[in-house]
Amino acid sequence: MGNVPAFREPWQAKAFALVVLLHREGRFGWDEWVRTLAEEIATSPQRADEDAELAYHRQFLAALEKIVATHGMTTPEAMQARKLAWRRAYLNTPHGHAVDLAAAGGDSDDDHDEGGGHEHDLMPQRAPIAVSPARNVCGR
Repeated sequence: MGNVPAFREPWQAKAFALVVLLHREGRFGWDEWVRTLAEEIATSPQRADEDAELAYHRQFLAALEKIVATHGMTTPEAMQARKLAWRRAYLNTPHGHAVDLAAAGGDSDDDHDEGGGHEHDLMPQRAPIAVSPARNVCGR
């Protein structure tokens, strides 16, 4: 294997670290995590057009979402709201700039019920998530 990194993307390492941290904090047992991940792999196998490593990380993330919801650390609705906020932030961020959750803006009609009047815990995090070095794609 040599110098092959353990994770292709920083978020993959962070997801793994989060599982380890939650386990160490006693939020769930390791055996439960292994069962949850194995169930996710069995019920959502690699698709024919999907890279094996990317399939594994998709399954890993889904298992993480499932176990934190099962233990009441969040809800599926809160996770969906956060995903939509990050998507809006990404779409509102100029190319080449770090994505900031504050760029998500306000609620949009396409992802919330009419009438508003609801609240959720989606305050922007002001700490950097990760900064990747620029890649030389021109071969210079």
